Amino acid sequence: MHEGMNVESWMSRNLVTIGKDAGIRDALMVMKKYAIRHLPVVENGLFVGLVSSGDLKQVILASMLENLKVSDVMLQNPFAIEKETPLEKAAAIIFDKNIDCLPVIEEGRAVGIITVKDILKAFIEIMGVLKGGARLDVILKQVHGSFDEVVGIIEDKGGYIISAGMTVNGEDNAHHFRISGGDPDGMAVELSKLGYRGVKVVQ
Repeated sequence: MHEGMNVESWMSRNLVTIGKDAGIRDALMVMKKYAIRHLPVVENGLFVGLVSSGDLKQVILASMLENLKVSDVMLQNPFAIEKETPLEKAAAIIFDKNIDCLPVIEEGRAVGIITVKDILKAFIEIMGVLKGGARLDVILKQVHGSFDEVVGIIEDKGGYIISAGMTVNGEDNAHHFRISGGDPDGMAVELSKLGYRGVKVVQ
């Protein structure tokens, strides 16, 4: 799998954490200062829980009456993942469990956090919407290795294949390669030189 499909490539690394004995108002002030909605809770450097701004706001009045701490409100044993976790697995956990974020843990320590917004951004970019990817159409030759030859030319010209599809039309099955980066026009010229038919670039 392409390394960009791992959580590590998309998680927030500038991690802001809070101690479990901090006060509710302190935690809310930290969230406001850094414009974040989730805080991993640590004790002796180890990840022990998670608090969200929604959880804290619900108890802000109670905390004025009692001396409530982060540890009284935090979610203990929250769902967490490792940085090698595939992005689609993280997305599935967030969707299935109806949660907003997943802390990323390494040897008991919080090393990052990935949110719904991070995952959405990743999938938009991977689909080529943000990068303005081009589509390259080509009818493959009826010889073994033709697909690999086309892929090789795309990669030689600096392109990264986001997806590949096919329109079935008898022997003239056109393949559609969604490409990010590189020189699509240069790829088309090269393919035409090699005798490929139906070569077309759609921006």
